[in-house]
Amino acid sequence: MSRSFRVLLALVPVIVSLLTQALPGRAQQGQSSRYAFADTTLLRDTLGLDFSRLFPSADSLQVSPDSLRAWMIRWRWEIPRFVYLADSLGMPVDSVGPVLWRERFNPLLAGSHRATRNDFRYSSSYDVSRTTSTWTNLSTYNALRGPYYLNQTTDIELQRIKSAGSIIPHQTRTSTTELGSRFSKDVSLGGKATLYRFNSRDPGSPTGTSEIRNEFQFTARSKKTLSRGVSTELNFLSGFLDDEKPATEIKRGLTGDLNGRLRVQRGSWFSHDLSGQINGNMARSRRPELDTELSTRDQASNIRGNLQLFNATPYGINVSYSTRRTRVESPTIATLLDTVTTDPLDVNSTQIAFINRIRTANDGADATLRLRRDSDRYLNLSTNVGRSTSLNGVRSDRGGKAVLRWGLGPWSLDANYNESRSKSDIKRQRGGGGYIERITSRSAQAQATRNFGRRITTKVTSDISLGRYGYTATADSASPPAKRDAYRQSYRIDGIYNRSERLTTNLALDVSLTRAINIERRASASNTDTRSYRASWIWNYRLLKGLTATQTNSISADYQFYPFNITRNSLSLSYGTDTRLSAVVTPRLSIDLRHTASQQPRGTYTRLTDGNEYLQLSDDSDAFGLSTSISYRPSNAIALVLTPDYTASARSGTTNGVESKQREDRRVNFTGSMQLDLPLSTRGRLTGRIGRTYSDQRSVTYQSGVGTLSPRSESDFWNGRLELTWAL
Repeated sequence: MSRSFRVLLALVPVIVSLLTQALPGRAQQGQSSRYAFADTTLLRDTLGLDFSRLFPSADSLQVSPDSLRAWMIRWRWEIPRFVYLADSLGMPVDSVGPVLWRERFNPLLAGSHRATRNDFRYSSSYDVSRTTSTWTNLSTYNALRGPYYLNQTTDIELQRIKSAGSIIPHQTRTSTTELGSRFSKDVSLGGKATLYRFNSRDPGSPTGTSEIRNEFQFTARSKKTLSRGVSTELNFLSGFLDDEKPATEIKRGLTGDLNGRLRVQRGSWFSHDLSGQINGNMARSRRPELDTELSTRDQASNIRGNLQLFNATPYGINVSYSTRRTRVESPTIATLLDTVTTDPLDVNSTQIAFINRIRTANDGADATLRLRRDSDRYLNLSTNVGRSTSLNGVRSDRGGKAVLRWGLGPWSLDANYNESRSKSDIKRQRGGGGYIERITSRSAQAQATRNFGRRITTKVTSDISLGRYGYTATADSASPPAKRDAYRQSYRIDGIYNRSERLTTNLALDVSLTRAINIERRASASNTDTRSYRASWIWNYRLLKGLTATQTNSISADYQFYPFNITRNSLSLSYGTDTRLSAVVTPRLSIDLRHTASQQPRGTYTRLTDGNEYLQLSDDSDAFGLSTSISYRPSNAIALVLTPDYTASARSGTTNGVESKQREDRRVNFTGSMQLDLPLSTRGRLTGRIGRTYSDQRSVTYQSGVGTLSPRSESDFWNGRLELTWAL
């Protein structure tokens, strides 16, 4: 692609914007200096939701902004509704949506004993890509007539995977039906049937993989408010299990599940949630190739609790604890050889079945003391302990953390200190004996943010961390890793200058030192000191109404030194620029143009006869990219998107001080798609995307200065996803 053509393509959005002069669409900006460095690109697609308080709310809820935004889009709820539901249900904000989705099938929440409801929802989606196609069908039916209820869910997924010239089908079918009656507003009894089928036919396997599971259970549910502020939930399921896996085991027997929740709340000063579950089965199991049946017992128990004291006061305590135990028993085959005979060709073998038991255990608890004056002045002190047991060994953890936030006039100060210790008793590793691993980690970070007037915002961040890894062999055949320390320190300076609503610029400097220290002599040759220097300059300028330019310039240098092997010292440099033009031509047409360029030279240090070290270039990589995104929405239900993309890269090496080309790559991608959000009457909706992708790639490899052109790699395929949803 010629340089003149690139310049002409870059001027297209400018010319179109001059002709139309449409209104701009800008990202929302935080008001506090604390959120001045937040990624406001998260707020560009609002979908009818208000994200104006996203960053302060996420900070208050102690979740990431992108997670909170994803939950809002998933459930179509505003931030105040999320906070209200989380407080009223007494659970973290990330659990509100899944819990309400699950409880909509709870017959005890149906309202009046004489209520009538008939709700049917069906959704079908087809997702196709280059190597995989997936067809999913999901139907839910919820019927209620007086005290009687019926809940039915069917989920079918048919998947075809192309691999090595063959097609591998995966078929999964699940059906869950529950029928029963409410004897009062607090108690319901019924029956539940769960049917599961899975089948996968791999051409490389003679039998494939399949599973047939039938589970029929009696259900009893209760939900009662014992007194003001005290509520309980208790569910009991028990019945028959028939699980057949032709490749591994066949299991038939009794199964049961008991779970419940207790919530106690006293005003605004005391709140305690306790939930638990125990499930398992008593079955007769055998291997498919043997007739011997064995008695197996599978069991899993889980208890979780959360205690909050004085949550609405300036000081408070939060304690969370959990314990989990699992035991899985399955039949396994052992082969016994008759070694008494002297003829090596006449060896008899006998297969016997025995039970293989796998046990796991996990215990943990954490406590937090919260001292809070307001959202900008608080101190949190927390500690945690934990222990886990598995086949690999036993691990115990303990640690503590302190988080401080304080506002002093124009300054906003954040600091935290974290210390953790862990001990792992690893049984076996690399075919040899086990060893004990001890890890101690300490880290501290401080950050100061301040506004200088209305146009300048600065932030200074500094952190330091140290990790120590120690190993002790517990067997003569053990070969544990070498003892080592990992040390890191860094500081970063950021500055934002808001000249006006049209111009914003950001400068940043990051300096860090990383040291890998191997204590033992056998690994000391790999000790390294890495000094990194990074600087970036970002500016955003609204050239015209509807046309915005954004550019990111970065430069970095990584000096890596080997104290005990100076011949491996090296330097890696990187220069990059990313320029974007965003044009809102009309309310229905937008064009984005992006150009990227980067250069990454690398070299090693060589000591000459004069005793000095000189940098010798070993290789150099260049990469360029040009991409465009054109989006046109003729209506609210249909959008057309075109995304052409061109990239070019080159790599050169140095041999005996002479630089020569090694490889050149060129790639063109073109994707055209249509996005749908089409309502079908008042009960249905068709959503998804249909597109086609074309890709063409070619490379040139150089040997002794002579280039060899590789065969063209070309692909052209359809991709997309359609989903039909219908409610009755």
